[in-house]
Parts: sequence; structure tokens; C-alpha cells
Amino acid sequence: MTKLLLFGEPLIRITPVDVSSLGDQVVSTTYFGGSEVNIACNLQALGICTKLFTGLPDNEIGNRFLTFLKQHDIDTSTIFRLGDRLGVYYLENGFGCRQSEVFYDRKHTSISQIRPEMLDMNSLFKGISHFHFSGITVAIDEQVREVLLCLLKEAKQRNITISMDLNLRTKMISVLEAKYEFSKFARYADYCFGIDPIMADETDLDMFPRETASLAEIENRMRHLKEIYSFKAIFHTFRSTDAQDKNVYQAYAFSDTFEQSVQLKTAVYQRVGSGDAFVSGALYQLLMQASLKDTLDFAVASATMKCTLAGDSMSKSTTAIEKLLTTTKDIIR
Repeated sequence: MTKLLLFGEPLIRITPVDVSSLGDQVVSTTYFGGSEVNIACNLQALGICTKLFTGLPDNEIGNRFLTFLKQHDIDTSTIFRLGDRLGVYYLENGFGCRQSEVFYDRKHTSISQIRPEMLDMNSLFKGISHFHFSGITVAIDEQVREVLLCLLKEAKQRNITISMDLNLRTKMISVLEAKYEFSKFARYADYCFGIDPIMADETDLDMFPRETASLAEIENRMRHLKEIYSFKAIFHTFRSTDAQDKNVYQAYAFSDTFEQSVQLKTAVYQRVGSGDAFVSGALYQLLMQASLKDTLDFAVASATMKCTLAGDSMSKSTTAIEKLLTTTKDIIR
């Protein structure tokens, strides 16, 4: 049976309603998430069994987050209850020319209290066929990186497939540090989501100009990174806004060949979690041993679907996502 293990930080998102700014007596909504948590929730809805490895505080907030995970049927058997804090971030949604902005409050959280000597590898990896993590996990702190490295080495010894979503957050880690740190961890990955910030060579210290790069330049970078890191496949997404202010989503992948997805458009309700929806859609198809083209198209449809829904994750079936590919390319909510 296919089962994924994910290592990452649970987060609570607090967002003012009606594109308001944070302040006194501002009505806000809370959402439970975190990149690896979102992916686990999405995959469970697609029928893939998942296990989350992380830390939760042994208090009422930790209890409520644990209940949320169990409601999504995620295996929580190896979650540590330790520390005092669950990570929080505040998102002010932008409007028009006003950009969205994120404020983090996630230092010294429970996941940072886990130590390598606490790991029971047999329990963690029992029945696991795939291990997934993100650059966000790498960016948390040195203690988390130490635990992650132990997990990756163990997964490699057990011949478990590994995937990494680069997922840069510059409020957590600088581009230069990310270039060095992400590159170290990317060498363990079989599948990579993103083309930066990892180094193509020792001089590659700036971000790749993805917004202005030609398709040929993107393909060349993907081919080069695949060869350097020995990825089985590498993925890249491109999002833009058309003249009608609709989100335009397209993706590319390089394995044995370079593939390009369908292009889907939608009006956006909430963009949060759409990148995680792309990754979960791609992972699902890879586990189903689909072709690279079908994997890309399904992942783009999954990400596009998420843009129409509230929350950080979604509970949509394979059929619901595939319907976007068979009905219309212009999805309006």
C-alpha cells in the first residue's frame, strides 16, 4: 500500500476579512495549515494514505490542531507533543495595486524541540513508500535541519522515494542562505518542485529571472538542474494574470523529455495553498504512475481548483479535479 510521510510545521493562519488590515477589533478568520499539512489533507481526499511527523504543543491549541488532522484521516501516531508554541502567521490580503503581506510568529515552536536522538526510525518509516518535505522546513532553524537530514539519510537507506518543494520564504531565510542550504537537501530528492533557490554551479547565487526568462531558458535550466542533482523529474509553475484579472496557471516538467501543461484560467477566491495543491496533484499522479504530461495537467487543475476555495487545503476528489480538464479551460467561481 502506498503511504507518504511528511515532515513539516503545522501553522495557524489569521486573515482579516474583507481585505482589511490587521488592527484592533478587526474581524478575522483562522485557518489550520502549513505546507506539508496542506499536502497531506489534499492527498487524503484523493485516496492516498499519509502520515505527518511534526511537533505539537501539549495544550488545548495543540489538541485542536490534532483533532483537525484526525478529521482528515491523517496518521498522527508519530507526532510529538512537546514545547509550548504552535506557529502562527498573519496574512493581509491585497486588493488592486495593494499587495498581500505576511507576518510570521513562528520562532521556538514545537517542531524545533525535536532532536535526532528522539527519532524511532522503524516506527516513522513503517509502511512508508514516499517521503516529502519543503524548503519551508529547511528554513525553520538549524535544529529542524539536523532532524531532517537524519530522516533523509534513513529514507535513502530504505530506498524510499523522496520529493522536495523548494518553496522559498524570504521572510524566513535569505536568498543567499537558501541557495546553499536548499542545494544541500535537494541532493537527496528524486523529485523537485521548483527551479530556485538551488545552485546550478558555485556562481549561481542570484535568483533565476523566471518572470522574464524565455521558454528555452527555462527548459535549459530544468535540464541542467536535473543532471546535476540526478532528479527523476523537476517541475516548474508559472502564474500570471490576464486582462480580465483571472489567474492563469501553467506548468512545465523535465524528465526524459520536456513537457508543458494545459493552461487553465480562473477568477481567484483564495490563492493560499494553490502551490501545495499543485504538489499534491503531481504526487498523486506520480504515485499512480501516470505519464509526465498527465501528471502536469492534473497538478495544474488541482492548483486551479484550490484558487476557487477558501482555506489552506481542500477536500476535492480525483473526479472533481479531472472534470476541470474535460469541461472547460475557463473556470469561473
